[in-house]
Amino acid sequence: MKKRIKLKIVTKNKSYQIIDSPLYKLKSKKKLVDLLGFSLAELNLLKNDEENYSVFDQLSKKGKTRKIQKPLEKLDRVHTRLASLLTRISTPNYLHSGKKQHSNITNANAHVNSSNLLTADVRSFFPSTTRTMIFSFFYSVMKMSSDVADLLSYICSCHDSLPTGSRISMPLAFFANYRMFSEIESLCKALDVKMTVYVDDLTFSGSKVNRLFASTVKKIISRHGHVMHPQKTKLYGERDPKLVTGVIVIRDRLKIRNEQHRLMSVEFEYWKLIKDIQQAKDTSFANKLIGRMHSMGVIDERYKARVLTLRANTRV
Repeated sequence: MKKRIKLKIVTKNKSYQIIDSPLYKLKSKKKLVDLLGFSLAELNLLKNDEENYSVFDQLSKKGKTRKIQKPLEKLDRVHTRLASLLTRISTPNYLHSGKKQHSNITNANAHVNSSNLLTADVRSFFPSTTRTMIFSFFYSVMKMSSDVADLLSYICSCHDSLPTGSRISMPLAFFANYRMFSEIESLCKALDVKMTVYVDDLTFSGSKVNRLFASTVKKIISRHGHVMHPQKTKLYGERDPKLVTGVIVIRDRLKIRNEQHRLMSVEFEYWKLIKDIQQAKDTSFANKLIGRMHSMGVIDERYKARVLTLRANTRV
């Protein structure tokens, strides 16, 4: 049986403005067919939800289940091609997700030495990004013809929403909501507020960040068809330790969360049990611990040396 090749987003180190994208002003289905490498008949079949997705429940780390829609092989190839094209479009400096040399840590680091700070979350960001929003992006922002935009909006949605388990999910979630983020950015520029975005997490810092500012952001998000999550909206004062995309910001420095230390300790105990068995380095236990410590090492360099020691003491 032939092993399926795992697809990856390919940017070819290209980065260009939206008007230089081959998707921009795409007016003919024939050109779309040439761009994606599938016939029009095949693309029309990929519009159907039932035959083209694997839908299942996934348990989160916090014990909550969420519905995952993962595209099957042919649709996966189309989504990966589209994601590759979208990720070549240059994005604003405020975006820290889905970009090389950016992460949740660079997102948090942008707010060191901040005064007041607001963290907000768009509730159910992928599911609440509708097919209509996706169509509007392709039609109004990318300037495609209505028939091409319509076809792509169906191909890129599942049950009328952006799928949660596709390579298209993250880049298209941003671009389909680009006008919402741009409106919030304009507000921030007018008030000299720093804004960053990491997937569905929005962070704002500056002296003008207050309850009125939070209320204005909430109204903008609502006007664009989303909800600012009430339980995940928090306003911090200048002297408060601030939790920003999983990292603690304390005045002029970043600090690792206690929760990360706890998880590392648990994983370290598992590692001690398996470190001497054959091919221990390839186990999920070792990889998870090494990955966590590497991430912690970006914040605290002492963990970088511990990663080297850990690797040296794990059997190949």
